Amino acid sequence: MKKIYRCGNSLELQTFKEGLKRNDIAFLVKNEYIAGAIGELPFTEAWPELWVIDDALFDKAKSVCMQLEKELLTPQPDWGCQNCGEQNDTSFEFCWQCEHLNMLTI
Repeated sequence: MKKIYRCGNSLELQTFKEGLKRNDIAFLVKNEYIAGAIGELPFTEAWPELWVIDDALFDKAKSVCMQLEKELLTPQPDWGCQNCGEQNDTSFEFCWQCEHLNMLTI
């Protein structure tokens, strides 16, 4: 088993877990429920970690995680609603004006 990714909390880790699942890469999450020990342990020691189970898939798993990280860090443009024409922030999945779904997120 090899560690492939580590981040500040379980919520941040979710994207990477889903990416590995989509690529049929078996993994283990360590420190998922240890946040309560922060204070007794240094906070960086309690960060959740993803470990690939099959060492032969380490490079593929690392590549998946790095690609996802790159996508998350790349700024996305605002989008115009196809229903009412309202400009919406990239973080909105639905138009704030008419509640129409952003079809680009599907």
